[in-house]
Amino acid sequence: MHPECFRIGSFVIYWYGIFVALGVIVCCFLFQRTARNNGYPDDVSGRIIFYTIVSGIIGARIVHVFSYYHYYFRNPIEIIMIRNGGLAIQGGILFGILGLVYSAKQAKVNILRTLDMVASVVPLGQAIGRIGCLLHGCCYGRQSNHWFALKFPFLEAKVEPTQIYYFVGDIIIFFFLYLFSRDKHHDGETTAWYFIFFGSLRYWVDQFRGDLIANSYGYYPTQIYGIICFLIGAFWIFRIFFVRQKTI
Repeated sequence: MHPECFRIGSFVIYWYGIFVALGVIVCCFLFQRTARNNGYPDDVSGRIIFYTIVSGIIGARIVHVFSYYHYYFRNPIEIIMIRNGGLAIQGGILFGILGLVYSAKQAKVNILRTLDMVASVVPLGQAIGRIGCLLHGCCYGRQSNHWFALKFPFLEAKVEPTQIYYFVGDIIIFFFLYLFSRDKHHDGETTAWYFIFFGSLRYWVDQFRGDLIANSYGYYPTQIYGIICFLIGAFWIFRIFFVRQKTI
């Protein structure tokens, strides 16, 4: 675990922020290249990127703060200290979609097709961001005796390598959706599958987390978000293959 990239006096640059930014940059590059291939002018794709990123960051922070409300209630000033880490990908996705839909409407481009282009590259950015989680020490797992368990200096025992689980899962999702998006499919289908795979990954991995507090039903808040994402994707697929076909 090496959270700090470098320090100049009291000013610190963390690896978490670097890898999150790197993930965003890679996604933006891949999206803009795909958008250009689909006839989108660079100024249009640029506006879509801007609104999506800004709304995504705001949403990611909001959901993170709510997930750790017990800490931020006691330390409210920390809510605005994003540089120290703390972005929930679920909030980033949901709020980012709002920003994307708004900018796509303003540009008068196909919203579902734009969502598909984003969904096909986002998992790679998520995977890169998880490297930052690993170096920062956040999103760690529960105590484990597996030979591949990790030992962080601030924890007494070894824990499940949940950051690595996320990384591997996101890479698999990226390759599947990237290859899938190259074939013909219904507009919005890639996005629907992304929600299904992302929700499933979060629900499964989060059961091994050791830094979250379960609700009265035994579920972590992030698992609830994962279930919601899965249901959104499943309903979306149902509409594409059943409801839409009946109306044709």
